[in-house]
Amino acid sequence: MKLGIFTAAVVMLASAVSAESAGELHEKQLNAIDANNDGFLSKDEFNAFSDYAFQEMDEDKNGTLGLEEAKPFLDIKQFQNVDQNNDDLISRAEYNAQMNADFSSADQDGNGQLD
Repeated sequence: MKLGIFTAAVVMLASAVSAESAGELHEKQLNAIDANNDGFLSKDEFNAFSDYAFQEMDEDKNGTLGLEEAKPFLDIKQFQNVDQNNDDLISRAEYNAQMNADFSSADQDGNGQLD
């Protein structure tokens, strides 16, 4: 399954397992965030994972991600793409918008789950 580069970077943080490629969600990573172990990643499971990942990256707990916090997971171009208002911070709304876009892109059949 293909996810956006941003989500793939965040998946690596949350699961501590390297991705096969920048845009590929590895089976071990899926299993790490598949809360009910049904072999699928539901939108709710993805949202819970996304929330966890944001909290882990937000080292100063100010509700935004600065470049230094995101640097281990995103390059400058990726950071700038998510930072829609160009204020050098990724707000929770910008982060959520990117994660939702990545999920929607990966959910090619539109069934609300990734397998």
